[in-house]
Amino acid sequence: MIEYGRDYTDDDGEPLAEEQKQESILDRLRAALVDTDGLDKIPEPEPLIAGVLYCDSLAWIQGKSGDGKSFLAIDMGGSVGTGITWQGYPTTQGLVLYLAAEGAAGIKRRIRAWEESMGRAMNNVLFLPLAVQAGLDGEWQALRELVTELRPILVIIDTQARVTVGMEENAARDMGIFVHKLSQLRKSCGACILVVHHQGRNGDHMRGSTALYGSADTEIQVSKDDLDLTVKCGKQKDAEPFDDIRLRMVPTLDSVVLVPDAGRRTGQGSAALKLARTWWDLFEGDPVSATKLMNAADITDRTFYRHVRLLLKRGAATKEEVGRNAYYRLTRNPDEPDT
Repeated sequence: MIEYGRDYTDDDGEPLAEEQKQESILDRLRAALVDTDGLDKIPEPEPLIAGVLYCDSLAWIQGKSGDGKSFLAIDMGGSVGTGITWQGYPTTQGLVLYLAAEGAAGIKRRIRAWEESMGRAMNNVLFLPLAVQAGLDGEWQALRELVTELRPILVIIDTQARVTVGMEENAARDMGIFVHKLSQLRKSCGACILVVHHQGRNGDHMRGSTALYGSADTEIQVSKDDLDLTVKCGKQKDAEPFDDIRLRMVPTLDSVVLVPDAGRRTGQGSAALKLARTWWDLFEGDPVSATKLMNAADITDRTFYRHVRLLLKRGAATKEEVGRNAYYRLTRNPDEPDT
């Protein structure tokens, strides 16, 4: 893969002559070429939180000050680190690095509240209570080396403003540099880089240059009404947008935790369950093709495969390939409890 801003050197680490450098760049361009068959070899986005966050991506959580952005980031990080579902959405377990750029004092209370609520320690999550500056090459290079060493699956940066001191948010050039620095982190470990950022005063998008929104693979919007949180998908570049997620803040110890608001939530899990119920009513546990299911349920192929991926991951359905054809089968009545 071409690395923009890369230093081209020979085997001894010496800079290449300009002609050699140009040939090296050309070689990388040639190596990156793919034909139509090669496109099929490009892997699909790998879920980190099913339908919400993906591995090897750049993502932002944005919202107004005080709307619960950091609580959401902590809840996601704790779920990924410990391997539990996040608000009903399956996760891929892995190490989480939480860059607490606003300091450790406040985050300690939030972590203890989360642990109390979940009845478990937030293991597999490391906290770095330092505002590592993206504008200082030495500091950022050290952070790159750290993530290369740790190999986290999720890196949370809380907040963007604290790690971009001296950089102009509204300048496309400065924010382009910041995005490049984030991409360097992502390439160092293949993680999802999740940045907590403030919403602009006008509109629903992130504060600052549109270079941020344009570079995001995922944008998550958070808004709060009293103790009720609404989590919306502002952007999902390479996947189907997730449905709105309704959460509620519940006071716990000296902080709050997030729990599903059962009366208001209409998330991906419930939509997949609705498909499973229709599926079972029509075909029960018999194998059936995707086309037949989509026609029977009257849904688009993208929506169908999004829900089926979730059912497969939960073990509620299986997939069998016969020659060039694929057949799906429910493993149980969706209204019966797991055994």
